[in-house]
Amino acid sequence: MTIQSYLDIAEKKRCLRDTKFKKEWLIPEDELPGSDVKDVLSWPIECGFLSSREIEITESDLPSIAKQIQSKTWSAFEVTSAYCHRASIAHQLVNCLSEVFFEEGLARAKELDDIYEKTGKLVGPLHGLPISLKDNLNVKGQATTIGFVGFAFNPEEFNEDSCLVSLLRNAGAVFSFKTNVPVAMMMPESTNYIFGNTSNPFNRNLTSGGSSGGECALGALLGRCYCGIGSDIGGSLRIPASMQNLFTLRPSSGRFPTLGSRSGLPGLESVASVNGPISTTLTSLELYCKTVVNEGKPWLTDPKCLELPWREVELPEKLIFAVLKDDGVVKPYPAISRAVDMTVKSLKEAGHEVIEWNPLHHKRLTDIVGEFFLSDGGKHCKEYANLTGEPFFPYMKMYNTAKEMSVSALWDLHSERTKLCKEYLEQWNSTASKTACNRPIDAIVMPVSPYSGVGIGKFTYIGYTAVFNALDWAAGTIPVTRADKSCDVKDTLYKPRNDADKLTYDLFDAEEVDGGAAAVQIVCKKLQEEKLVSIMKVVSKTLGTESYWDRKL
Repeated sequence: MTIQSYLDIAEKKRCLRDTKFKKEWLIPEDELPGSDVKDVLSWPIECGFLSSREIEITESDLPSIAKQIQSKTWSAFEVTSAYCHRASIAHQLVNCLSEVFFEEGLARAKELDDIYEKTGKLVGPLHGLPISLKDNLNVKGQATTIGFVGFAFNPEEFNEDSCLVSLLRNAGAVFSFKTNVPVAMMMPESTNYIFGNTSNPFNRNLTSGGSSGGECALGALLGRCYCGIGSDIGGSLRIPASMQNLFTLRPSSGRFPTLGSRSGLPGLESVASVNGPISTTLTSLELYCKTVVNEGKPWLTDPKCLELPWREVELPEKLIFAVLKDDGVVKPYPAISRAVDMTVKSLKEAGHEVIEWNPLHHKRLTDIVGEFFLSDGGKHCKEYANLTGEPFFPYMKMYNTAKEMSVSALWDLHSERTKLCKEYLEQWNSTASKTACNRPIDAIVMPVSPYSGVGIGKFTYIGYTAVFNALDWAAGTIPVTRADKSCDVKDTLYKPRNDADKLTYDLFDAEEVDGGAAAVQIVCKKLQEEKLVSIMKVVSKTLGTESYWDRKL
């Protein structure tokens, strides 16, 4: 195949997507903000193209929308229409949608309204609620490209839903589109040859992150109604969520179903890719979790899911946190350090205890995860790229040059990872000897990445997230603040400790990242998702960011 052929296929697919938008929902090009307008967060509700009713709907969280549908104040069709209209505007601002199927979503919403009218019963707890999907989740009747041109029409449509999509559909959720991802979902920026790059609505000169970047860029522009599904194998939920100041949950493997999703590294068992929710509100995120686990009972359909219902958690009145400000490898940008300090200060003022955390084995565990990614010698990614001859992006050049790992070497790596994870767990348990009440910490507070926003092509370090993929621990993100060039300035006296640290330090530009998001990561142990969400509520309330996405309408 020639290089031109992959470009032709990509253009055909992109043009096909563009025919699926409703013309009446699209804003004329000359009325969109120019490229000089970096911050477009408020543009959808200030532009005048959404009705007051559409704004009211999309500025409500999912539990509130559910009540309005139940009382018949709003119909599922009306909610879906408002949601899709606002998503269309979001796409025009940051290029976040991949597959578009508005008509199918509206038809399903109308069907749900008819069922409710005839029977007086809701289909399920998500009846009529819009849920956004990352492109790796298969939807019956739609394609799944995961950024590969060779998958643009291969197949043209899937014959059945992914397990998670089916479960959510049975609960009444409505799907109308999927969101952009990087090639193979293995890059920290959401770009590919089919749909191009998704930019960051906080500052459109910055990346939205990856690989759930399309989801998170969309979510920041959709308002309080937003709840979407992403995936995470090295930070792909937490990194883009932090880049857009969103709440997310990276669960331990086995809590949420993954069966039937498309992957760039199919069959990789050494480190698990997990699905998790992203939202502008913890109320919507919690509704999602309870519905998937308690109503969906995913262990009945996905053999990798644990039979573990969503549990009620009673937290101690005073929590104990460990804080990690710097992992000793790459120093965070000033706004990230400020966000961590703000979090620690608010927790201490609320009476919670905070001790220091040692980043034990962080670099080695991150390196091991990277070795797992390449253990097939890049065979699958090369095979998919060779379907059309598309070249690898610079971020993925190692997939083109990697050598396949022997089984014995892989087993040795598994053994080393297990040993390091055991030592990490022991460090957690040993904190009981360092706390005032002689019990171990409840959670770790730390950066999600070094970046409070980063320019296109400049994301180079995932060590703050990948370590917990190696451990398979539960982790989430909480919005804190935004980068401010007037106070988040470069420390000119700092001496980088290694090449990775120097690269990140040299790339920092206070002017470039001004306005970028600054979030923190909260980490609990394996399978402590319920505890994590409860702690996230405490921390965000202490910070005053549980209502970060509330808007004055």
